[in-house]
Amino acid sequence: MNRIDRFEALAERLVEGTFARLFAGYLHPLEVATHLARAMEDHQVRAPDGTSLAPTHYWIYLHPKDFGLLIARRPSLAEDLAEHVARLAQEAGLTLVGTPVVAVEPLVEVPPRSVRVEARWQPAGGEATDATREMTEEDQEAVRSAAEGGPQGRPFLIIEGERHVELTEPVVNIGRALDNDIILEDPRVSRHHAQLRRRFGRYVLYDLGSSGGTTVNGYSIQECVLQPGDVLSFAGVEVIYGENPLPTPPSPDGEDTPALEEE
Repeated sequence: MNRIDRFEALAERLVEGTFARLFAGYLHPLEVATHLARAMEDHQVRAPDGTSLAPTHYWIYLHPKDFGLLIARRPSLAEDLAEHVARLAQEAGLTLVGTPVVAVEPLVEVPPRSVRVEARWQPAGGEATDATREMTEEDQEAVRSAAEGGPQGRPFLIIEGERHVELTEPVVNIGRALDNDIILEDPRVSRHHAQLRRRFGRYVLYDLGSSGGTTVNGYSIQECVLQPGDVLSFAGVEVIYGENPLPTPPSPDGEDTPALEEE
C-alpha cells in the first residue's frame, strides 16, 4: 500500500466510529480525518532505537464561523479530538508519547466548511508555540456572530419539495404522531422522531432516539446546528432547511414618504 492509500485508509477507519458525530452537519468528517492522518504521517519522527513516533501536538484550524458553531455546540471538542488522535496513532502503528495535545483555533484564511491541520513532535517539557497565533479582530467578530447571532433571515422547511413550513416557535417537534408541530405521515418516521430547538440564536436539530434515524447532508446526527441549504432526512423523508432574507426597512427618503411642499 502506497503512502497516499495508507492515510486514506486510516481516515476511513477513523470515521467509522463516533468521530463522524463531532462534525456532522458542519464539516465533512472524512476530510477532517484525512487531514489529521496526513499530518500524522508527514510529521512522524524516528527515535534513536528506530521506533516511529507520532507527533505530540496538533493544531486544527477552522473558519471562524464554523469554529464558533462547533465550540458553542461542543465545548470539549479539543479533548474529544485528542482521544481520536490517540486511536489514529495506534491504527497507524506509531508510538505516541503521552496524551496528544490538540488545539482547535479559528483562522479566517480557511474557507467555510474546510479544515487545515498542522502537527509537530515536541519533546517532553518543550514548548510548541510556533503554530499558535493570536485571534484577529476579524476572527473574534466571526466567532461572536456564529455563536451569538441569530438566523440571517426567516427560517423555514421545505418538506419533500412541496410543503413550506415557517419556523417561528422556539421548540418544534417533528414526527408521525398527531401531537407534533410538524406531522410527517410516513410509516418510516417515528411517532416522535426529532425536535428543532432554538439555541445560541439558531435552530438546532435533535434526533429523539428515532428508529429510522436523522441525517444532515447525508451524515447521521444526534444534534446539529442548521445552516441554510442543509438537506435533512427523517428516515428517508427529505426536508430542506432555509432562511428567507429579512425585509429591508423602508428608507426615510423612500418613494412612499410624501415630500413636503415648498411654499
